[in-house]
Amino acid sequence: MNRYGKRCVLYPRVSTEMQVDGYSLEGQKNMLTRFADREEMIVVDTYEDAGKSGKSIEGRPAFQKMLRDIEDGLDVDYILVYKLSRFGRNAADILNSLELVQSYGVNLICIEEGIDSSQTSGKLLISVLSAVAEIERENIIEQTMNGRREKARQGGWNGGFAPYGYTLEDNKLMIEETEAVAIRKIFELYTSSEIGLGGIANQLNLQGIRKIPRQNGTLEDWTGHFIKLILAVSYTHLTLPTT
Repeated sequence: MNRYGKRCVLYPRVSTEMQVDGYSLEGQKNMLTRFADREEMIVVDTYEDAGKSGKSIEGRPAFQKMLRDIEDGLDVDYILVYKLSRFGRNAADILNSLELVQSYGVNLICIEEGIDSSQTSGKLLISVLSAVAEIERENIIEQTMNGRREKARQGGWNGGFAPYGYTLEDNKLMIEETEAVAIRKIFELYTSSEIGLGGIANQLNLQGIRKIPRQNGTLEDWTGHFIKLILAVSYTHLTLPTT
């Protein structure tokens, strides 16, 4: 297909996920520029979103500006992206954005997949791939959440410092006896009184029950917020310091 003299803009985007794919912002720009040079196209501008998720267009300011510029009459024939997933991950957003730019005579080229939306086969392929990509993404999210829930049910910990009352051994939460004394008192007050979380914190402070400072809790005084965190974590796991 002859693209000589066609005007284009480049849209590279990276997110946390994209770093795993191995293509940096500069890497994408270089590949897009080489493609444009090879096709003898004229690069009008570059819009780049660094560290932005493709889940929706709301969090991508450069992408939104590109669409606004096209609506305002930017003289351009094509948007060049490295892969369709760089244009977006949400099927509805991809297709709506594509429909918008095409209404102004602008088409999309995904150089990795060899897709050109100006061709009938290209637009059909974009519809299919964007839908599949969204399904795969939702499946990955669901599998990740299921894995974390199962790990928690088995006494495992999903990252970070162990919560107060516990210690980590082989990535599993084990009761820390030096802290468990206070945890047992918290549950005793919580189940046998109606003084509230702030009241429980005051009782512990007044009774001189020591809160041991640690990396994720350096304050020595008890607070209602900290009591709430302790109760939430303990109710989530099978092994409780109250037993």
